[in-house]
Amino acid sequence: MGQPMYKIIEEYVKNLIDSGKLSQGDLIPSENQLCEEFNVTRMTVRSALSNLVKEGYITRRRGIGSIVLGGNIYDNISSVSGFTKEMKSKNKEVSNILIDIKVLEADEELSKNLSLNLGENVWEICRVRLADKKKVSYMVTYMPVKLFPNLTKKDCEDSLYKYIEEDCGYKIAIAEREVEAIISTKKLEEQLDLNKKEPILYIKQVSRFDNGDVFEYSHTYHYGYTLTLSAVTKQ
Repeated sequence: MGQPMYKIIEEYVKNLIDSGKLSQGDLIPSENQLCEEFNVTRMTVRSALSNLVKEGYITRRRGIGSIVLGGNIYDNISSVSGFTKEMKSKNKEVSNILIDIKVLEADEELSKNLSLNLGENVWEICRVRLADKKKVSYMVTYMPVKLFPNLTKKDCEDSLYKYIEEDCGYKIAIAEREVEAIISTKKLEEQLDLNKKEPILYIKQVSRFDNGDVFEYSHTYHYGYTLTLSAVTKQ
């Protein structure tokens, strides 16, 4: 039995990308073009494109189309292992550039997401994350000062999750994530060394310990990452 048509379309688009005919940031053929090319229904084409999104080849933007991604660096949304552990599991050399660390008073957004009272002290940690010395994400993390009163710059330059579990003795259990594709802003382009607008994967995350307490609220902007879904994940 031959391959299903959606698999044939997947392989066709993959070949366009892998051969270099389409580069990062390029639009792939539209749904209508693929329907005509392969004489299939829109549903078949959408099945193929959904699989390509999951595999990290493209991201889909309403009103624009499907855009070729690059980098092949993946954030594993089925675990709460943290960037450092996840990248090392893929044999990537991990490093961080600490842009800023300071203490803020919780406003309505921070108090709501971190389950704090208005005005409580919160760490704001801004970092650029690198894999094999390539900038792949910009991350802004908020954590209650009362949970981590001894946090240092050195801790932020390494793995925060390692610090939280090994140095502080907490057990990370659940991450609630909202994920969407966006187009880079000037600030992101500066932080990630991008010379033009690029597709970015934005993840908003609230993380909890095994006792249910919230310890982290973060905004992460991944360049070349591939997930487009919302999920509640558990270790």
